[in-house]
Amino acid sequence: MRLLKLLVLPLLCGAAVIPASAQQSPDATLAKLERARAASPGSVAALRGLGIAYYKRQRFADARTVLDAARKLDPKDGVVALYAGLSAEALEDYTGAKDAYNSYLQVGKTRSVRNDVRSRLVSLSRKEMHAAAKSAIANESRVAQQTGDPRAVAVLPMTFSGTDQSLAPLSRGMSDLLINDLSRSPDLQLLERDRVQAMVDEIALGQSTRTDATTSVRAGKLVRAARVVQGAITQTGPRNLTVNAAVMNVATSQQQGRDVQGSDVLEQVFAIEKTIALGLFDQLGVRLSAADRAAIEERPTRSLQAFLAYSSGLLAEDEGRYDDAARFFDQARTIDPGFGAALQKAQSARSAQQGAQVTAAKVESGLKGSAEGATVAAVERGVSTANTGIGSTLANAVGDVNPSAANAVNTATGGAQTQTQPQAPPTTRDPTAEKTGTDQPAQKTGQVTIVIRKP
Repeated sequence: MRLLKLLVLPLLCGAAVIPASAQQSPDATLAKLERARAASPGSVAALRGLGIAYYKRQRFADARTVLDAARKLDPKDGVVALYAGLSAEALEDYTGAKDAYNSYLQVGKTRSVRNDVRSRLVSLSRKEMHAAAKSAIANESRVAQQTGDPRAVAVLPMTFSGTDQSLAPLSRGMSDLLINDLSRSPDLQLLERDRVQAMVDEIALGQSTRTDATTSVRAGKLVRAARVVQGAITQTGPRNLTVNAAVMNVATSQQQGRDVQGSDVLEQVFAIEKTIALGLFDQLGVRLSAADRAAIEERPTRSLQAFLAYSSGLLAEDEGRYDDAARFFDQARTIDPGFGAALQKAQSARSAQQGAQVTAAKVESGLKGSAEGATVAAVERGVSTANTGIGSTLANAVGDVNPSAANAVNTATGGAQTQTQPQAPPTTRDPTAEKTGTDQPAQKTGQVTIVIRKP
């Protein structure tokens, strides 16, 4: 009991000094954690400690394997979920990273880390879609044979040709309007614009070496759409536009029905879009109810300038220029305060920009000074702790110098600790310890400096 008091007092006052001789090399620390996992393969603490150590040594695949095992044993361990997400992201498994990060949002305890993870998730969505597109292209022969939902329709970004390039963003805005209008019918399942755009972008990167199919049909097969809407916007005069659209049947690679066309002055761009949308419903074989037609006649804005700004925001967003995108969406809202879609897009663009600035290192740094951070810090000493309270932190520090005393601290404070090596009970000493009067002198040596200050 006297030994325990001598050790506990200076540690609580911050006056104990652990010499360099008691510190371990990184390799020794990792080996210690690996032995702990081998000794207790069903211990969440042992798996967590080893997984974190692997991650910090950039052994991301090993970290992922160990941490996934820990997640199955304890889905409510926030530190495990966080490092599982970081490991998956490092491996470019963005779907797995999002799953783990969402788990952390449910069970994680550190507020600043939760905020960073929320921002990170928005940024990961774009990466996830492009990774999925790359994977589909890499496995195109297999993916192309899979049959999608017969109701699934993909609307591709339209092309633009004309002398006034300030109108070019209409190619994104017009497609966005068509997606919204076509989705009014329960007979159709419209694919997300961002997902289709990611596929088109990835195809375009290798277009010069691929000539086996048109972009529209190929994209449709890769996103598993039954039909694809493609179109073009042509500036036919200083203030005139003509829009053409067609439906392609992915299975036959043939056009379904006839072309749909709308033409008018620029200021009537919304009327042109409604003409195109209603014509596409006919070509898709969809009969609209009176309620559906009334809903389609609704317009998100009646301001051409607000819509042009919104369209520019979509283009900037597609190119990953989130600051510019947010600025364009804000401009659209300034012109038309009732433009709800512009507000939503502005918020999304800002979140994506914030997420792009949240690095893995920043997420980790947010743990410092928290209870979860104490668990991570213990790993650097080769300790797999199951409790991040003061009792466990104190026991970890004492354990680096005197393992038996660490066990005593755990008992006194109620802390829980998974030791990296089997320990004898506090009342049991080995023969060498009995002769010398010290605990395990051959395994660990150290010096404790005790400073007692006057009250």
